[in-house]
Amino acid sequence: MASAVKATELHDKPRLVFTSAGDMNFALRTTLAGTAALLTAMWLQLDVPRWAIWTVFIVSPPVRGNALRKTAARLVGTFIGCVVALVAAALFPQDRVGFYALLAVWLGACAYWATLRRGYVSYAASLAAFTSAIISANVSGAPLNVWQNAMDRSSATVLGILFALFASNIAARNDDVPGELAERIRVLAADLLDWAVKQLKPGQSYQPMDAPFTTRILGLDETWTNAVAERPALSRVKAWIRGLPTALLSLQSAVLSMRDAASHGESATASAVSAADVLQGVAEFLRSSAGLDRLNLRQHITSLARLPNDSWDQTPILKEIVAALLYLLAGLESILTLNPPDTASPLYPQPTLVAHTRHATSNLIRTIVGMAVGFLIWEVTAWPHGPVFMVNIAVAVVIFVSIEDPVVATGATIIGTTLGGAVGLAAKYLLLISASDPLILVLVLFPLLFIGAWIETKGKLAPMGLFFVIGLLVLIEPTNPQEYNFVNDVNTLIAIEFAYAFASLVFLVIGAPIKGEERIAELLVRMRQRRRIARACSTRQQMLHWETRMYDELQRLQAVTHDPRCREYGVNLLLSGWRAGQTFAPAAAELALT
Repeated sequence: MASAVKATELHDKPRLVFTSAGDMNFALRTTLAGTAALLTAMWLQLDVPRWAIWTVFIVSPPVRGNALRKTAARLVGTFIGCVVALVAAALFPQDRVGFYALLAVWLGACAYWATLRRGYVSYAASLAAFTSAIISANVSGAPLNVWQNAMDRSSATVLGILFALFASNIAARNDDVPGELAERIRVLAADLLDWAVKQLKPGQSYQPMDAPFTTRILGLDETWTNAVAERPALSRVKAWIRGLPTALLSLQSAVLSMRDAASHGESATASAVSAADVLQGVAEFLRSSAGLDRLNLRQHITSLARLPNDSWDQTPILKEIVAALLYLLAGLESILTLNPPDTASPLYPQPTLVAHTRHATSNLIRTIVGMAVGFLIWEVTAWPHGPVFMVNIAVAVVIFVSIEDPVVATGATIIGTTLGGAVGLAAKYLLLISASDPLILVLVLFPLLFIGAWIETKGKLAPMGLFFVIGLLVLIEPTNPQEYNFVNDVNTLIAIEFAYAFASLVFLVIGAPIKGEERIAELLVRMRQRRRIARACSTRQQMLHWETRMYDELQRLQAVTHDPRCREYGVNLLLSGWRAGQTFAPAAAELALT
């Protein structure tokens, strides 16, 4: 739900301390699209019209390309979830135990896959599980309703997607997607090069060793993927774009290694000064008005390719820096021209991130155990709101699998649904009960939905905003005609809250998240273990894949500590493995540019 692109790249300058024009624009268009989807679903007499507005709020991130990719993942996940629910209902139409055992295994498999993969493959797996749970929640009580539920869910999802896409395209301010992508890369690269120059200049590199651009560079992988989804013509140069994060990370490693070496000898210091001059020249070019001019880019690439001389052959790190800079400029040229540069095959692959099978296995066990124990609670108590309880357990144990600390996430979910549910009850029984009029429903819902959408723009508070909207809609339950049953609504809210509290308990008992110094120590141990693999890298491609995995671990370390000593130790682990890999892997080949 949170975008990988930095907020400063998405929104205008703040109008007030706590918000910005971009935040308000996103909240307004999302609320309008959601309200329109709800009214259309009610007009079409869908059984659960709130699914349409849920889809709008879940699908609509602040980036248009992100919305397109999320839409595709949602369609695939919804279709798979519907098929699995229908098959499970056909296999166990009157067998509650068999049905929920199969459902628990299926949800566990989705949680396992969603943990191993990232991005919208993970999202699609989570959504498939969520859809199966919703459609088949009460299959034991009404097995013949499964088909109707599946069709109603699918129709509402497609309807919500259409309105979300319409709002996203209406809000787009610039159709020059390649230009926007090139500009974002240019800004990031210029910042990185300015930092690199300071690291290599004598007398300016005494601060603790750190890799401050790691998160921004790895986030670039999501940025270009969104751009390709929005402008398919960029796929012609995808081979060059996807390697840009790896090239920038390699440049960062080379600079840090050269800075470390410069403190041990005059020759290394002279090489650092030479590299700083080259980096400064490219940084000034990127900062200038000609930074994205195609003709100037080509001229700068040509002059940079001629730069290395015989003396540089004795300094492999200098060759690494020049190779990364050439790839950067060639990648910008390919984005702007939509044609591959006239070069050899790309030297830099797409970043390879870490997949932790132990964490995935833990989530598999969590999901199966959580669903099984939840079913036993329902079975023993004969709880009328057991289906609501089970659906929300499925939501929590599957959707939060990729979060570092799911206990905190479920806490935010409890707060969001409690606030949304309380506000929904008040709105329903103080305002809506006076007249069953769609206009009154819109007037009541619109400001509340706007608040929820606005909270979604607030980074870590985004889940709270989303579940505020979900709690609001579950309790108001907009239907045609509107129904009022206060006792049932209160029991529904209790079932939701109990489900998320129960999920938090499951997360604590099975694979409890590690925090503080223990978490820092765990990440450093993992980096030490991964450092040993560098000596086994026999090719440059293997070395680059190893390097991006190490950076993936490093960004996790940077996220949990601001202690410069821990961060510097993590960087030193990366650099020691990097140097060992450079010794054993073949030397970097230069880009052949004409």
